[in-house]
Amino acid sequence: MNGPRLRLCGALILLPTLVLLLSGWSVLFSAEGAVPTIVQFALLAAGLAMVYRGENPPAQAGG
Repeated sequence: MNGPRLRLCGALILLPTLVLLLSGWSVLFSAEGAVPTIVQFALLAAGLAMVYRGENPPAQAGG
């Protein structure tokens, strides 16, 4: 994927994840909220990684 598309996909993952994470903040420390919280943090990390990779593409190999 190219940079703008990676940034867009990352942003589309980040926005709903942050809204859901912040709207359910009281469940973060309860036992029944452990799995959804872990999934939301994983989605947050994936979205941030996509935005970062879209901003900073890997270096080109070669001479």
